[in-house]
Amino acid sequence: MSFTIVETMTPEPPSAHAREHMVAMRDGVELATDVHLPDNSTAHSAILVRTCYDKSSRYTALSFEAEYYRARGFAFVTQDVRGKFRSGGETVPYAHDVADGYDTVDWIVRQPWSNGRVGVTGQSYYGFTTWAAVASGHPAIKAAVPMVTGIDMGAGHVGSQWGQQIPYLAGLNDLLQIWTDHNGYLAEIDWSAGSAEDIVAAARARIGECRAATDMLRRSVDQGWYNPYGDRHPYHTTSVPILHWQNWYDPGLAPLGLRDWRHFRSLAGPRDLHYLRVGSADHSGYLLQDVGAGDERNPYLSGAALAEKIETECAEVADFFDEHVNGVRPATPRPRARWHVGHVGWQSSQEYPPPSRALTFHLSAHGTGTCALNRDPDAEATTLTWTHDPDHPVPSSTDIEAIWYLLAAWPDERDLAERVDVLTFRSEPLAGHLDFAGQPVLTGQVSFSAPSTHIVAKLQDVHPDGTTRPISWGRAVLSRAAGGSLNLALDDNAYRLRKGHRLQVQIQSSDFPHSAVHPGTDGNPWLTTERTPSTQGLTVGGSTGARLVLPVITATESPDDAAH
Repeated sequence: MSFTIVETMTPEPPSAHAREHMVAMRDGVELATDVHLPDNSTAHSAILVRTCYDKSSRYTALSFEAEYYRARGFAFVTQDVRGKFRSGGETVPYAHDVADGYDTVDWIVRQPWSNGRVGVTGQSYYGFTTWAAVASGHPAIKAAVPMVTGIDMGAGHVGSQWGQQIPYLAGLNDLLQIWTDHNGYLAEIDWSAGSAEDIVAAARARIGECRAATDMLRRSVDQGWYNPYGDRHPYHTTSVPILHWQNWYDPGLAPLGLRDWRHFRSLAGPRDLHYLRVGSADHSGYLLQDVGAGDERNPYLSGAALAEKIETECAEVADFFDEHVNGVRPATPRPRARWHVGHVGWQSSQEYPPPSRALTFHLSAHGTGTCALNRDPDAEATTLTWTHDPDHPVPSSTDIEAIWYLLAAWPDERDLAERVDVLTFRSEPLAGHLDFAGQPVLTGQVSFSAPSTHIVAKLQDVHPDGTTRPISWGRAVLSRAAGGSLNLALDDNAYRLRKGHRLQVQIQSSDFPHSAVHPGTDGNPWLTTERTPSTQGLTVGGSTGARLVLPVITATESPDDAAH
């Protein structure tokens, strides 16, 4: 069996401090909604969170966050989205959240404890519901803090443009476990046991139809763009202050969120409504500074770590809502962008990315043990080749669940350099610290024998003892029709490569099971069972050889956490 249930997640008991209401939406479906009120009896601004992960669960920790927000004077309203846990309706992600967000806010402002002002926030999928509420245009919404999410996460989650983007099996994994029915499931899935269609069928036989997964496979046939906002897409309708909250070590969603930030900052009018906060943490909030500390620093497992996370992160959210919902001017003006440099500390600037200088490294065919990453190009051009075998793909360095807990399981990827289907380019030890902030850019010319190919690139920090940590990722689909030119902006990070460490770039054509495997044909990678090996080539050296450009900055030590 390729789909085995490990645990079924059913609704957990509600908080003793909350009153649960069944709130009717415009079509009559009722959504389970908890209201946590401050102790005084005055009217309050509300903070709304709409989640698919059980509003009462230890996993979301919303009942713990509620105590903080209550103490800050906010009514805290949490809701199971349609089709999940205690709420009614069909279990389908994205489709109803704009309307349901509007209707829930409309219910809030009619309550006697409401002062008519609402802020919306949430993480991951409930970061999407934050954007959906903003898109609804309800006039009571005065500000929003979407966290570790992206406006268009649905386009890759339940839509599939596999001809343009490498398909994400981690997204399908989430659909099957979260979006099959009102409960949730923790499952062991053997992704090598057939096509994605076979996996979905195995899950269907075990726990029932997952409409979202079935629809995703259907959409993959025509590769149409999926837009759950209708004519209310936030790129064109946002008119309230937004704090974009991201974490560098979240390759699943941070790239989308940083793209949103860049979009809004490119606009002449609304740009000043937008603020940025990016930490050196993974999707779950595990911090770079805590790598190696184990479960005692994991907020999902440690009560002390959770309490610390709430005191720091909920404080930032509450401060933003105090300023933009309640009109309380901060003692110190809010910086436009606040971002953490790994191994240095927090920085702030009026723009992100900050000013930088381009530092170029050339990929070289020469080197000891691996290929080299040099400041000067090889005099002669060389083509380095590797074979992509879809039946023996390059393995992901963590399991498929750990992509969301990447720093808690921060992998040592040194062994990948031994694989013949991975090109590895490594610099000499750095003579001094090297700080960068922004998107590293990899360019080059790639040849391939198949009609198209996947390119997966990683930027890595090689420690003096050989430990190899990933710090940025890039993914591209190249086709013969579009030519083999690679111009790949890797994921954003702000990071210090320390003296004596080496910079490394790895290039491969698969990352399984995080991503679906290219079949080596022009077939749909979600559905096809026909697979064949293909040969790729990368030109290095000469005037047009592959190169990596780093956006190098001068970082300032931060006294509160300079060692992190």
